[in-house]
Amino acid sequence: MQPAQRINNNEKVPSYVAIYNAIYSDIINSVYKNGETLPSETVLTKTYGVSRHTLRQALTVLTEDGLIQKRQGRGSIVTSNKKKVERSQKDFFNPMIVFALNDVDSIDISYNFAPPTEIAKRKLEVESSDILLASNNIYYSNGVPIGHSFIQIPLKRIEHLKIKLDDEQAISELINTTLFKMTRHVNMSIRAIASDDTINTNDISQIRIYLEELLYDSNNVAIGRCKFYFNPNYYDIDLWI
Repeated sequence: MQPAQRINNNEKVPSYVAIYNAIYSDIINSVYKNGETLPSETVLTKTYGVSRHTLRQALTVLTEDGLIQKRQGRGSIVTSNKKKVERSQKDFFNPMIVFALNDVDSIDISYNFAPPTEIAKRKLEVESSDILLASNNIYYSNGVPIGHSFIQIPLKRIEHLKIKLDDEQAISELINTTLFKMTRHVNMSIRAIASDDTINTNDISQIRIYLEELLYDSNNVAIGRCKFYFNPNYYDIDLWI
């Protein structure tokens, strides 16, 4: 398919709207396919017949709307066709996996069993004598670490599952799937934070998105505390109530 025809600006609307609509249409019609890099700004201005200033305004809005993502050294990447969660879906899920722009293909898991910290006691409503499963997890896509999570689960809240706690695959299934299937409502907070050495790689951006979730079962009992750290280069977080 060929890109849309050159743009005739309409004075009644901002000049960038027409090129936004044209590039949007070309993305939806797979002229520019998911995961591909858009042509350079020089090429795009000639293709659509607009100024570079107008083009950049359109690209900014396309980025805000999740159709493209700007990556340093690579230009603008098409991300519009990433997997989406249906808003009618009632089940909860691991956002590290679902909100990734590309499939998570491996997870490094390190876990232990220990008494709760003071904050865990308060948030998970457990006693000092209780034991928690604490798991650190790094998520990879195409060999690149894209995010990290820290998940705490009171063992007494999962006794009925009879999970083999020495089986890493069983633990992975618990923290990435089963825990969220047990969840009936969530308290969450989200903010941007400065990057640290949680993930030991130079590819992680300086700013990350931090999401904390407290998971509750059908009896309104806290079953898990989850701390998620997203590299915004690899995630599009789409939350709704």
